Amino acid sequence: MRRRFVIVMMLFLAAASAQAGILGYFRDRGADFLDLFLLRISAPRGIRGIGFRARATALAQVGAIYFEGEHFGMDRRAIGVWGEKRAQGGLSLLFFTSVENDVIWGNYFLEENTPWMNFEERGLVRNDICWDDGRKDFFSVNAEVQLAFLPGLEAGVYPIELIDFVMGFFTLDPKNDDLERIMKYAPEYTRKPEPPSEEMEELPEKVDNLLDKTQPLPEAPLEQMEIKSFNEMPTGESQTSSPENK
Repeated sequence: MRRRFVIVMMLFLAAASAQAGILGYFRDRGADFLDLFLLRISAPRGIRGIGFRARATALAQVGAIYFEGEHFGMDRRAIGVWGEKRAQGGLSLLFFTSVENDVIWGNYFLEENTPWMNFEERGLVRNDICWDDGRKDFFSVNAEVQLAFLPGLEAGVYPIELIDFVMGFFTLDPKNDDLERIMKYAPEYTRKPEPPSEEMEELPEKVDNLLDKTQPLPEAPLEQMEIKSFNEMPTGESQTSSPENK
């Protein structure tokens, strides 16, 4: 039994190495593991942080929160500091959020306009008025408490990410978040340079033909050059009179 397990694991690692490289494979497995968790400590600006929220999927949630300030921590694989202004509240499926995010500092997964962020909507940087909480995960479970003048806390898990984490060991990526896969299929990496136009291809040939047709100027021999002295200047031209003639 143990021998079969070792053989199977070796086959998986060989497949992973062929597809993504062994280092990229284990890096993506670590990122998939982080995707299971949400943990953020918040610092409200004075009284502009108050409320509570409890959630066990989008179907079973209740609460109301108003918050302005900073969050420190992690939301799945994204780790950093968020500046945030958020108002949200509701019950069950009638839950809505208005949120503005400004990333103060963060790792690669919080950077905007990267191939990873543009490949699919992630819900890590939220700037919208949206149904639910804007995190694009119907099955997430979390809770949050905000108290005026005191640090707040938000913690939770993403159970659906467990499927992505387990299937990742078999080189499958149902959440489309593996970096090696993004680098292989994202348009930023797969876009080929456009071939030069026909006019650009013909331009060097036209320049060569033009140079071939250009004739050098003839050189006049020195013997034929007429050098006129000052005394040979035609009459009528102004000459500088010397002081003796005055």
